[in-house]
Amino acid sequence: MKVRAFDWILWLVTILLCAGIFMMPHVVPIHWNGQWEIDGYGSRYWVFLLAFLPIFVYYGMSLTKHIDPKRMNLEKRQKTYRIFQCGLTVFFIILAIFFEYMIFNPQGDIEIFIWLMMSLLLIGMGNYLPKVPQNYFFGIKTPWTLASEYVWKKTHKISGYCFVMIGLINGISALVHFSYTYLVLMIGIIGMTVFIYVYSYFLFRKCSQKIDD
Repeated sequence: MKVRAFDWILWLVTILLCAGIFMMPHVVPIHWNGQWEIDGYGSRYWVFLLAFLPIFVYYGMSLTKHIDPKRMNLEKRQKTYRIFQCGLTVFFIILAIFFEYMIFNPQGDIEIFIWLMMSLLLIGMGNYLPKVPQNYFFGIKTPWTLASEYVWKKTHKISGYCFVMIGLINGISALVHFSYTYLVLMIGIIGMTVFIYVYSYFLFRKCSQKIDD
């Protein structure tokens, strides 16, 4: 298997993140509440889970691409899949770096940075979701999107708009320092999930009725 430069960078960053863990005190902050106040402590070794998360995401997506029964679809859109794979990995690398920063600087204020990162992730995913081909591991997988390629494409197109909209709303909420930005994000994601699920069902039902007629 060809080892890309990205792989080397990923392993180097992971090694540095692990080295940082050994410089931490034995008991460290591991949880923050909605106001980004420390409300939980634990062993520093819990941070290894966060340090290795980018690797699990990156190589996990490499594995699923090869075992997916519809992997030929993914091969046709390899560039799109690669963008998602690297983009999500970079997101979790940045998240791991800043959580280590928060452990070393527990009074630091990076709340707005985290929310803006979430917004950029949603906007980025929204822009590329319509290009994701039908598969069993990645994308909006409901019984009806998996049953119909047409429903898959239409659902991912509308989902892309939803992701971008929620990302923009969350970003604006963070920039104006709204106290309940986390609620804005949670309500947006839950509402979008319900809407997409219902949308794919009714679209599939509409298509089935046309075929029956």
